[in-house]
Amino acid sequence: MNSSRRKSLGQCFLEDRNILQLEAKLAKVTGKTVLEIGAGDGRLTSELLKNTPKKLFAVEKDARFAAILRERFQDPSVQIIEQDFLEMEIPKVDVIVGNIPYYISSDIIFELKDSSFEHAVLMVQKEFAQKMVAKPGDKNYGRLSVTSQLYYKIKLERTVLRHLFRPMPKVDSAIITLTPTGISLTQFQENIIRYLFQHKNKTVRNALRDSKMFEDDELVPIGKFAKRRARTLSKEECLQIARLLEA
Repeated sequence: MNSSRRKSLGQCFLEDRNILQLEAKLAKVTGKTVLEIGAGDGRLTSELLKNTPKKLFAVEKDARFAAILRERFQDPSVQIIEQDFLEMEIPKVDVIVGNIPYYISSDIIFELKDSSFEHAVLMVQKEFAQKMVAKPGDKNYGRLSVTSQLYYKIKLERTVLRHLFRPMPKVDSAIITLTPTGISLTQFQENIIRYLFQHKNKTVRNALRDSKMFEDDELVPIGKFAKRRARTLSKEECLQIARLLEA
């Protein structure tokens, strides 16, 4: 199976059954409606089904694997969706699970922000996970940290070493859990956070000036934040700045 993977789809397969079982346990799918992103050959799907979900949508873009899934899982509670997750209409589900392709991790995580679900369990690149949970002042703290922490309560559950995958990727992975906070950002607010972290070592005033979007008099509302370095701002302070400017 591994020899027929498609590199263009970022396909690497987790070989360690203990980790697959851990993901299924963290997902808490019993009696729930579940969506699995990138089901592949069904190795995680199988573990999820052992925990008796009410309904399981297995999304798989690769036609070869979608065919394998249809053959392997003929239970009426399982629905195989042969489609690109980023292009489909997400059904209403309780839990989202997936060992997702690293190159579209950010796209997938921010696609989920507009969906209603209880929690998600995702396998992502370790460095990406560390950026998501980074705190103000950390070297890897940035726009991804702020926006993802505003949208979700995030927990880095454990690191998964690269040698547990076939073929072996160049990086280690991590399992994260996401619980939606209910916070919604406007496009303006997202833009302000982006401007702040494009120049995160500058003061807030200078970072926003450099965006070319504001005249000096328009930055008066940021008041006490003007001389702060963007990298020191908490997620709440970033949102407060965005709201002050939006108002």
